Amino acid sequence: MNKKKQQTVSAAQPLIEGRVDALLGGGFSLAISILVIIWGSLSESRMNWALGFVTTYLLTDLLINSPHFIASYRILYGKRQNFRRHPFVTLVLPIFAISLLGYICYWGPLNTSNEPVSAVSQPNVMLALTYLAPIFLGWHYVGQSWGTTACFAYLAGFRMNPVQRKLIRFGFMSLFVYHLTWACASMEILEQLFPLQRAGEFMIKALMSVCRVLVLASFFAGVWGFFQISKEHERRIPATVWLPWVATYSWYVMVDVYPQAFFLLQIFHALQYLMFPVRVELNEHQSPRPGRHILIYDRHMLIYYGALVAVGYIAFEWTTLLERIHLTNQTGTMVLLGTATMMCINIHHYFIDAVIWKIREPEVRESLFGHLETS
Repeated sequence: MNKKKQQTVSAAQPLIEGRVDALLGGGFSLAISILVIIWGSLSESRMNWALGFVTTYLLTDLLINSPHFIASYRILYGKRQNFRRHPFVTLVLPIFAISLLGYICYWGPLNTSNEPVSAVSQPNVMLALTYLAPIFLGWHYVGQSWGTTACFAYLAGFRMNPVQRKLIRFGFMSLFVYHLTWACASMEILEQLFPLQRAGEFMIKALMSVCRVLVLASFFAGVWGFFQISKEHERRIPATVWLPWVATYSWYVMVDVYPQAFFLLQIFHALQYLMFPVRVELNEHQSPRPGRHILIYDRHMLIYYGALVAVGYIAFEWTTLLERIHLTNQTGTMVLLGTATMMCINIHHYFIDAVIWKIREPEVRESLFGHLETS
């Protein structure tokens, strides 16, 4: 068997397992997005009730969203060489984050009170982060979806030429532009900048319309790209490859039709993300060995997931915990600290992913694809 054939055989294996890859990669989120689009269009009140049920009883933030953040910290700080290779991400950014929280501890009591949460003001640095966050968030979402698509294409033995890559990535770039425009509309930025004769309102509506046309055009460009890949390789493209691409479109259509469902986009992103650190954990820390009982293998992963949930809960809810055990009564300051913690973790997570998933580095390829049968 020649080298090219060996690579094709090894790349045909799944990341976790075929059905799991399809569901977490985009199948589950695509089904939910379609349900929200249809149901939200037919009955807004029932859709509001359903979304309230999800946030109240399904604990999606606790069990899905928070763990996906902590999983990236596990990979970053689990390797000593990352401190030497990426000091800005491992050390400088956390120092900035801690400094910001310390500044809020000083600023909060002087500028807030125990008034309702809506009355709590924010320091200028947090206002700046509020406007920067959509840029990092949007790029992170579409970047991950593109990475997932490319990863599963690699695992399925497909190689894209430059034109095919551009056709498919065009879709993710158009969704990024839509994300920024939608955030701008949600924060009413143009309305505040151009209030005269409602100029800002008409401008943002026009921009949203242009973005919708761009997204639609990019969808057909992507379809053509996938068709060209299939034709070149003379075989059908499996669902695991195109599902992340289609699902990402469905996320933003859902948000466009029903903006209150934006939090689901975050959950879908986290579900898609978790496949990769789980694969790394399986490859690096608990690979089954001959003679080792499978229950020990499963127990390690249960402990791993339980630790992600517990640490994630503490990281995001530490201010609430302090109030519950009556260690502080500074409600306004605690609200600011909780918001700042969420911002810092989200932005730090963006930079973490920029360094821990560099596939061109041999260590990253080994940690992610070490389970493949290679020559």
